[in-house]
Amino acid sequence: MLKKILIVDDDITVQRLLEFILRKFSDVDVFIASDGDMALDIIRKEKPNLIFLDFMMPGKNGIEVCREVKNDPELKNSYIVMLTAKGEEADVKDMFEAGADEYVPKPFTPSEIAEIVRKIIYKEQ
Repeated sequence: MLKKILIVDDDITVQRLLEFILRKFSDVDVFIASDGDMALDIIRKEKPNLIFLDFMMPGKNGIEVCREVKNDPELKNSYIVMLTAKGEEADVKDMFEAGADEYVPKPFTPSEIAEIVRKIIYKEQ
């Protein structure tokens, strides 16, 4: 069964890099959203297993999207990885209070992303 992964980022370069990394996994279906509202539409429809969610986006930001997902009983099991160039303690605290499962600072490496996919999608330790 295909596992679903959603990339949410307003930066096309980040979208393409993540998609390139994720497409190396043969049994995943990758979805892409460039803003929070589009992300929520996809999340409600597809119920992804894993979401890479940008912290700062125009319109509905990553914190707002994360909070909505984690407060919805039908969606809360999606594993959310916040992506951020903002690593200040207060921002990290906000991410976890909103329900993020973990965060990865930008810039990230392909191996960091692949490790998360293996850990969450394939349950490797």
